[in-house]
Amino acid sequence: MSTILVTCGDVNGIGLRCLAGALAAEPELAQSITLVIDRAVLDHAQSFYGIVLQANIHTVYSPCAVTPGVPSAEASRLAILSLETAFTLASEHADVGVVTLPISKHALQSVGWPFDGQTEMAGAYSTGSPLMVMCSGTDRIALCTVHTPLSQVASLITVDRIVDVITTFHKHLTTDVALHNPRIAVLGLNPHASEQGNIGTEDVTVVSEAIRRASQQDMRVEGPFPADGFFGFGSYAEYDGIVAMYHDQGLIPIKMLSHGAGVNVTAGLDLVRTSPDHGTAYALAASGEVDFTSTLQAIRLCKQIVDNRKVSD
Repeated sequence: MSTILVTCGDVNGIGLRCLAGALAAEPELAQSITLVIDRAVLDHAQSFYGIVLQANIHTVYSPCAVTPGVPSAEASRLAILSLETAFTLASEHADVGVVTLPISKHALQSVGWPFDGQTEMAGAYSTGSPLMVMCSGTDRIALCTVHTPLSQVASLITVDRIVDVITTFHKHLTTDVALHNPRIAVLGLNPHASEQGNIGTEDVTVVSEAIRRASQQDMRVEGPFPADGFFGFGSYAEYDGIVAMYHDQGLIPIKMLSHGAGVNVTAGLDLVRTSPDHGTAYALAASGEVDFTSTLQAIRLCKQIVDNRKVSD
């Protein structure tokens, strides 16, 4: 049986409450789940939040007070240790995947965490190059650039970069999602995909060339498509995967399509990692209503990827 390690995230956010809700909804998942957390902190959190977490526990020692809605240095250090432990264990065992509960990147970086995000940290513990893929059901969007200022995006959109993303994405779709000959759409960088060079030239000289090269590698790749019409008129439903040029171009539509149930998948690594598509939501941590659907979907998808990789091996 595959093991899914779940990191504790920021215990002052909604992550543990979402995990408890997911496991209550599907109790059969609990036998494959191992939560990486300080045992005393878990006991305190369960009492404070009024939850029961039916899961195996891998204990780490990093004590902190549970102060819902308030980030702290101690909670950030626990979140870091949980991530380090889970990624190390997963890198050593092929049948182990990781689901990362939400963190505050700013809070972790304030205590010396050197990464831009959990995706980049996963990459440091595995071979390969991490690719962020946002998923909702059969809708999957890979990002050519992630946390990059718009002023810098165009300079990073190169033929080689796009081809690498398409190739990694194609492998994810065929191996991790078990799709045969997936159909991939590529969005244009500029409005109207440059309108034959009238609105910038990148889609004509860079994006189209990358699609041509990827197509020569026996992959079904089409585009570049103007992003507004592609999503506005439903063309996205005809494709197994979509490549977006930058963060908001891909994340705005996938978040709208997922209705809060999206999943962040790190493709391109030997290590399997998924995460719910939301943050710590500090304002809801103490008593607000939380939607655990994204966490449940992240667990399901992580398990599916680990199992599919077993079959492909």
